[in-house]
Amino acid sequence: MFKNTKENMEYLISLFLSIFVALLIGAVIMIINGQNPLIGYKELVLGAFGSKYKVATTFAKTVPLILTGFATAISFMSGIYNIGGEGQLYLGAFAAAYVGFTFTNLPVFIAVILAVIASALVGGLYAYFPAVLRVRFEIDEVITTIMLNSVAILFTNYLVNYPFQATEGKMGGTEMIAEAFKFQKLVKLSKLNTSIFYTAIIAIIIYYLIKKTSFGYNFRIVGENGIFAKYAGLNTKRYMILAMVISGALAGIAGAFEVYGVHYRFLQNISKGYAFDGMLVALIVRNNPLGIIFMSIFFAMLKTGSNSMELATGTPSELILVIQSIIILFIAGENGFKKIIKKLRLKNGKLVR
Repeated sequence: MFKNTKENMEYLISLFLSIFVALLIGAVIMIINGQNPLIGYKELVLGAFGSKYKVATTFAKTVPLILTGFATAISFMSGIYNIGGEGQLYLGAFAAAYVGFTFTNLPVFIAVILAVIASALVGGLYAYFPAVLRVRFEIDEVITTIMLNSVAILFTNYLVNYPFQATEGKMGGTEMIAEAFKFQKLVKLSKLNTSIFYTAIIAIIIYYLIKKTSFGYNFRIVGENGIFAKYAGLNTKRYMILAMVISGALAGIAGAFEVYGVHYRFLQNISKGYAFDGMLVALIVRNNPLGIIFMSIFFAMLKTGSNSMELATGTPSELILVIQSIIILFIAGENGFKKIIKKLRLKNGKLVR
């Protein structure tokens, strides 16, 4: 988290410079390949915001990024690193789908609430085990959560191709959820649905938890200085486990929203790496809640607009991955770059300000 106004401003400047340099390098790549970068970036923006449908598509892509971004933030700021969001998303999505195609006679409100609770419980429980291994046995949670991603994805693949395979339609998917349970579309033909409002409510709750409560302050203290937290009387192990469970629950809910708002069933490839993208979003803005929202929109813009850019200029949409990677590189090396700049400003043994 940003500790003070000066650090906040310095980091914002670094972030904007990183984005600018990344876009500049992208422009150079376009020029080398014979494309006009001005046209390319114009089409990128228009492809993301050029019409009501495109705006809707862009904001639809922000939903899983925001949820998985907050999932990353809550665990990372507490000093425990949940890299298993993808697996938790898959399990949460399947749990929600199971509710949707099994309890079809339930009232809509109760069914949706039950599906969200089921996805949160399954995602949180799946994150609980590596958290316990970390705090009680000092087993690296980065390794265990990465491994558990594969376990969850392969397990759900088995479920939808064998015991829960749909009787009709393509393989690799469950039965459709009840028609009444599907989230309402907000813009015709787009994937934007009412889950964006539920995501906004969750974001407000998490923001309030992190920024405005002693509970959130304790999470940050545990993550920033565990020894001090222990001397202050905080049960650091309990906070770390709780942070991991909340993180897994948010990832699971992201899966539920994909089922009820986009696909209406569980699919074996239901996520396109949303949890990993959300993790990058959170890391780029140092787990800042407001930063996660804006960076999620920026990432969604790049993903949506890249297809239009490719169609209009012939620039491969993979260029966006290059731009994202450069931004991450500069942000990751921020402290190193600051040291280099300070050394360059040293003159006659004194720092010139």
